[in-house]
Amino acid sequence: MKPRGWRRLVPQPLRLAWRQLPGLFSYPKTILEEDTADYDVYWKEKRGEALGELSPFQEKRARLVAELIETNAKVLDIGCGDGAILNYLRELKQIEPWGVDQSKTALAQAKKNGMKTITGDLRDPKVLDAIPEVDYITALEVLEHVPHPEELLRTLAPKCRKAFIVSFPNTGYWLHRLRLLFGRVPAQWRRHPGEHVRFWTIRDAHWWVQAMGWQLVALKTYEGLRGLNKICPSWCAEGMILKIKVK
Repeated sequence: MKPRGWRRLVPQPLRLAWRQLPGLFSYPKTILEEDTADYDVYWKEKRGEALGELSPFQEKRARLVAELIETNAKVLDIGCGDGAILNYLRELKQIEPWGVDQSKTALAQAKKNGMKTITGDLRDPKVLDAIPEVDYITALEVLEHVPHPEELLRTLAPKCRKAFIVSFPNTGYWLHRLRLLFGRVPAQWRRHPGEHVRFWTIRDAHWWVQAMGWQLVALKTYEGLRGLNKICPSWCAEGMILKIKVK
């Protein structure tokens, strides 16, 4: 739908920024008493009847992932959930899809779509042993939930022939920066503020990969203020995707 009246004269990025402005002073719906580790509840609340379908946000991210892998690659998605992204990649790039997640509810949907799945926590050695050797391991909006993502990636490195593809929110996004200026932490959670335990800006991402002794093959940004997210991604892009090669 095209904007009407005076809004036609306002650039689209500024209209989006205006709509996001209330987020400077508000908080997401928060249930402090509930167990944040109940991923079945998480997925039912997140996707509901749309379980197995890509959201517009996920589709933009999946399109970028597809640009970073070749046709017929074997791909393992950590925290694959309902397998919607794997299904998208299979249709577009004919990948062999594997998924790992703790949610039996989400994995049941992934299995319906023909994904090869592994259920459990990656901290469990039995789960790690069950992971096959693949071309790419993806972890999309996952590492910010992990206290020691470096340890996780190093543990998985022997299973990854070509590269890791990971994504996380850009904590340097303008809204998060201004929340701090006004005395509030970045509100990046869905149910509980303890969901995210690690945070990256774009500059941090470059430093982080270098500090691990690995190679940053590509860094792509997405979402945020359209147009401005390409000119000034550090401030205007909401998310980032990294392709990391283990040296």
